[in-house]
Amino acid sequence: MEAYLNGHATTIRSEGQALRAVDLVVEYLKAVKQVSAPLSFWTPSRQLDFAGWLNRTHKHSAATIERVINVLGAAMNDAAAVKMRLDAIGQPVEGAIVSHVPKIVYQGERIAKELKLPPPKKGGYVPTMAEMATFIDALETPHLRRWLILALNTWARPEAITEFTPAAQYDRRLGAIDLNPPGRVQNDKRRPTLPITRGLADWIDHWQAEDMARFEQRYGRRPNEEIPLLVYKLKRVGTVKKAVKRIADEAGVPELTQYSTRRFMATMVRKLCPFVTRERRSMWLGHVVEEGSSTTDHYEGFAVEALEDVAIATDFVIGELQKLTKTKLFAIELRLNAAELRRIGANPKAKSRYGAMG
Repeated sequence: MEAYLNGHATTIRSEGQALRAVDLVVEYLKAVKQVSAPLSFWTPSRQLDFAGWLNRTHKHSAATIERVINVLGAAMNDAAAVKMRLDAIGQPVEGAIVSHVPKIVYQGERIAKELKLPPPKKGGYVPTMAEMATFIDALETPHLRRWLILALNTWARPEAITEFTPAAQYDRRLGAIDLNPPGRVQNDKRRPTLPITRGLADWIDHWQAEDMARFEQRYGRRPNEEIPLLVYKLKRVGTVKKAVKRIADEAGVPELTQYSTRRFMATMVRKLCPFVTRERRSMWLGHVVEEGSSTTDHYEGFAVEALEDVAIATDFVIGELQKLTKTKLFAIELRLNAAELRRIGANPKAKSRYGAMG
């Protein structure tokens, strides 16, 4: 587990979760007086005992227990992988730490069944239109409103949003944004290339003009480099996790997190725009599908054109959300024509229809 933390775990978004999981494993081994136990210790019955201990000691849910046990499994699998490692004197050698490891057999539903716990919720919380509107109107600062606009228009993961730099990732000629910045190697959390929505294109022009004017007014000159889109107290924003959580709690939607916009947009496009296929929605989210998995890594005509209907649907859903918010969701008023609405199967609804939508 130490090798896993010093290696692969440092490259993943959930590094903090991995650190906590290791602490819990060590705590459990101390509790059962097996700190020096070999890997063979982790039999299925021991995995179940560990799961029960996590629930009794820390009141963990089946989903949380699953995540902890998955870190244990990932660390063991990493130890059995043949790859370049540093030996005892710091020299790189190719090899594995162990030849084989136990298989992790306890996952969420099985853990819940054995421990008589509520089963994990699949897919995570999805806010209603009304709940999302309430959250949006509670946002207090310009950088959070900008983050929200980027999140709604791209459906991207939080890190992709805070790292987004238009100068390097927005091709105005092609009308495309590459959510994978230059120099970043694609991993399991794929960042796709997308056609930019009309709403976001207008916002980027508006924000850049606004930032340029503010900079020139303050310093009397033009900036030497691009001004980041998300800035708070003169520093580039690295995360909005705590701010989103605090505002969501205060607004009365405590289940809403920085990931909720991604689930919200995917769900609402599916519900409100039935002609947008699941395959196209998956491509927009960065999920690998049979068609498009190799093309969306690049600025290829097919990738951008194939996702135009998702871009239209995104503008449509944000337009429907605008009916419930006081916050401006478009820099310039945007109206979709009848042909575009027919293309995505959309039917604009009255404001009152959204209060009870799930």
